[in-house]
Amino acid sequence: MKQSIAALLAAGILGGKDTDADRTVERILDATVMEAASSGVSRLKIDAVARRAEVNRTTVYRRFGDLDGLIAAATMREGGRMADTVFRAVEGVDDPAGRLVEGFVACMRMAREHPVIARTAALEPDRLIAAGLADDAALLRLGSSVVAQLIREAQTEGHATHLDADEAGQTVAMMFAACVLMPTEHGIDLRTDESVRAYAQRTVAPMILGPSA
Repeated sequence: MKQSIAALLAAGILGGKDTDADRTVERILDATVMEAASSGVSRLKIDAVARRAEVNRTTVYRRFGDLDGLIAAATMREGGRMADTVFRAVEGVDDPAGRLVEGFVACMRMAREHPVIARTAALEPDRLIAAGLADDAALLRLGSSVVAQLIREAQTEGHATHLDADEAGQTVAMMFAACVLMPTEHGIDLRTDESVRAYAQRTVAPMILGPSA
């Protein structure tokens, strides 16, 4: 699983983290996340990010091209962290249903606690949708691929063999996006790990693995 996630991220904008250039990139992306959490994605400015990162604006432009490139890079960096969160959550979980449930719980927890995702979902949902669909839906494809990998692992154990793993992965990723965007008062209660886990156990896992899950 870990190797699969690494392969998914290998084509991204970030390389290794041993050079000064890569440390500068990380600092700028950290500043982008903090600035977006503070002012919102729609009000994000390169000058403000540069000040927070303690670099000049030319450095930001040289690394990311423009504001859209900066937002796309920060989005994929955070998406990569979410993918790694899934891997850590399912490590050591033996049964396929448990892996799907705990992966879903971990993703929903990160979305709930992430300062930018939570703020944007509540105040600028159109921006969150745009981020998921930017760069040929790179973030959605990343999420779909992670879920598809979990399904393929289940298939090697004889479960969910009737499914196309890629198509099912995309379906679950789209469902996750809807859960993040849908206000709680108009949807399913997903405000706690317990409520998310119960939902995943009675709906997500059986949908993929069948009612025996």
